[in-house]
Amino acid sequence: MAKYIVTGGAGFIGAAMARALLARGDAVLVVDNLSTGYRENVPPGAEFIVGDLGRPEVIAALPPSGVAAVLHLAGQSSGEVSFADPDYDLTANTLSTLLLLQWCQKHGVPRLIYASSMSVYGEVPDAPVAEDHVACPLAFYGVSKLASEGYLRIYDRRGVRTTALRMFNVYGPGQNMANLKQGMVSIYLAYLLRGGPIMVKGDPRRFRDFIYIADVVAAWLAVLDCPASFGRIYNLAAGLRTEVGVLLQKLVHAAGCDPSEMPIEFVGGTPGDQFGIYASIERLRQDAGWQPRVGLEDGLRRMVDWARPRARPQAARRPGP
Repeated sequence: MAKYIVTGGAGFIGAAMARALLARGDAVLVVDNLSTGYRENVPPGAEFIVGDLGRPEVIAALPPSGVAAVLHLAGQSSGEVSFADPDYDLTANTLSTLLLLQWCQKHGVPRLIYASSMSVYGEVPDAPVAEDHVACPLAFYGVSKLASEGYLRIYDRRGVRTTALRMFNVYGPGQNMANLKQGMVSIYLAYLLRGGPIMVKGDPRRFRDFIYIADVVAAWLAVLDCPASFGRIYNLAAGLRTEVGVLLQKLVHAAGCDPSEMPIEFVGGTPGDQFGIYASIERLRQDAGWQPRVGLEDGLRRMVDWARPRARPQAARRPGP
């Protein structure tokens, strides 16, 4: 039985990762500062430390031996929030990563996998973006993620086997429906299930690449013990282009509503927002043998079924992404 540290394990993706590791018989230590995650998300059977990984004293409290790998999913994950507080963004995303890498090297932890982001790319052509595309982020969030990837490269040469997964728009059961500044699908669905209107920032012709949570977890597990992934960067996406307007139609349909009767309001925009991006996922397919399996319509139905009993009855009229 191996022991893994899952940072951000009280959040959406981190909690799903912790559950998957426990289900296959591994031991899990979750570390989360509960800034956006919830204590009840930490799965039964996992150890739990409440703490901010940008603080050296929290890093020092980690177990000094017996850890097989760190799955680093903690961090500030909103481009919009990064403009409001770039200092916190730098601490949460970059300093925490550097401190964890130093800790791994000091204590002989051989492996760290990092949750990077599509935001590192910035504006790209309307074509599948590959990992070797020039990275020129538009938001502080993307800058902090790209800087962390640089630290990973250095420590990979110092003996900590690293992998960065540039995650695109992850969605699915467990997503934080109360956070209206992060998670495109969850924000729109929250408005929809409260009765609308659905508040949308930006142009409906914007496009994204939506990946279901179960496929994301499968990809992390696929690279965990995959030597071909050491020192590598991967896009983690479905590899499909979906316009925001099309997503809204599919989401309304999945909820069993009439699109013509669901009010949608397009307002303003978000600082540093990419107009459109979708991924080439060939590198991850070839190196790790991974393939996304849940289509968008199926994934949206599953998410609606999970979210409907948890919906609040009134719409909060604050614009989403």
